[in-house]
Amino acid sequence: MARKTIILKRNPDLLTVLSTGRGQAQLALTLFIPSVILKGIAWELNNEDDPLSLYHSFAYLLTLFSHILFGASTCLGIIYLLTKRDWIKRTLSTTKGQTFSDAVKSFSLQHTIQKILIDQQIGNPNLTQKTTLVPDVFVRANFKNETLTDGTATIDLIPGATDDIVQLGNDISSALVSRWNRSIVADDFEINTEQTQVTYFLFDTQAQNRLIITKDSDVPVVNENTIQLMPGWTWQLAKEPHMNLMAETGFEKTYLANYIIYTAAKSSIQVYYADPKKSTNLDQALPQGRVFFDKDKIIGSLERMVKLMDARNMKVKEWATSAISQDFTDLRLPAVLYVFDEMSAFINSLNTKENKRVVSLLSQLLMKGRSAGIILISIGQQLDSQTLPTKLRNQAQLNIILGPSTLETRTMLFGHGIEAPLTTFKPGTGLFTLAGMNINPRRFMAPDMRKFEPVYLSNLKRVAGETQSDWKLMNAVSRGNA
Repeated sequence: MARKTIILKRNPDLLTVLSTGRGQAQLALTLFIPSVILKGIAWELNNEDDPLSLYHSFAYLLTLFSHILFGASTCLGIIYLLTKRDWIKRTLSTTKGQTFSDAVKSFSLQHTIQKILIDQQIGNPNLTQKTTLVPDVFVRANFKNETLTDGTATIDLIPGATDDIVQLGNDISSALVSRWNRSIVADDFEINTEQTQVTYFLFDTQAQNRLIITKDSDVPVVNENTIQLMPGWTWQLAKEPHMNLMAETGFEKTYLANYIIYTAAKSSIQVYYADPKKSTNLDQALPQGRVFFDKDKIIGSLERMVKLMDARNMKVKEWATSAISQDFTDLRLPAVLYVFDEMSAFINSLNTKENKRVVSLLSQLLMKGRSAGIILISIGQQLDSQTLPTKLRNQAQLNIILGPSTLETRTMLFGHGIEAPLTTFKPGTGLFTLAGMNINPRRFMAPDMRKFEPVYLSNLKRVAGETQSDWKLMNAVSRGNA
């Protein structure tokens, strides 16, 4: 719902004031204050020694007038509360379960955003040009030591109120910074299926929204089939298989890939890495036969992945005990992560026969790899449809772009009709979509690995030596062996 609000500088008439909720509240307060003042004056006059009762008569009239004003104020107040009943219920529902402190701050933030919409006249003015429909706002925010950790601001959309949801988020962000003196932005959002509400995800740039990795213990281990990428959310390989990672040179896609490889190894996920550019030193840390540089070895490794996938899927089908879909986790098998760096450049360098063969192998892994636990990570500066058909690229449930990107690039990875924040992205930051979590791209901040880089290989070699087992990977295809 939207509320009709007074634009005071347009000098509205009394009827216009009475037609709006805010006007009713303001008028009720305006009438209540003089009623109290008149009551006080009348009380003073009644105390005067007046033999002709002039003071008392005047006091009686003032008292009567104050009662009329108080009655009118009370009626307007009741009308206002009745018209605001749904708004009050939604506000209480939004903050339900919060601590009192967070609820108060949420309401304060809600009031600030509402005032921003009113002051900027973001609404649909009526013909009188004296009132405007302003969207209602409902905020739920959580704080830690005065820093916002997470929050949402849901705004009821008005048809024709704004054609640019992204710009509205930017306007709110700018106003919040100036009015709250905080570094809160509201440029990540989702629109509900009925297109009646937009929910902005509030983001405090002062909060710790990225993992800082300085030593081995900083790398989180959730379980053997899950990788944590940011505080608050994880990538579940069994439910959200395959990943596309796009970034221009210099925006830390290698740091992110190295973090994923390290976390996977630490979580007993089996790791393979194809690097046709021969720019990595991972062969010094991962066991022999896990890193591939040459064309023939890369193609051979993909063929072995497909054979392993088929063997696992056969066992999954054999051990199925019901009509409900089962997968590699039911066989207690570890996931297998195949990281393919500069995949597009590699495919485009092949001759026609090799190209068809590699695309066929990748297609099989993308279409049938989930149930077998074979997860493909495709990395590159571009992942266009000329390299890999769109329907295959769309099999990836996790899509990440680091650094700035054009509309064409975002459409390529996220699909048509997406709305994305207008933000200047620094190295290590970008946008992501994760199936089941968000429809429109949201802000992504890759783990900061810079301080861990000097000891990365030595630590990875130690960890991989303990968790990367060919026997376990290739032969544990019966229940209980893994």
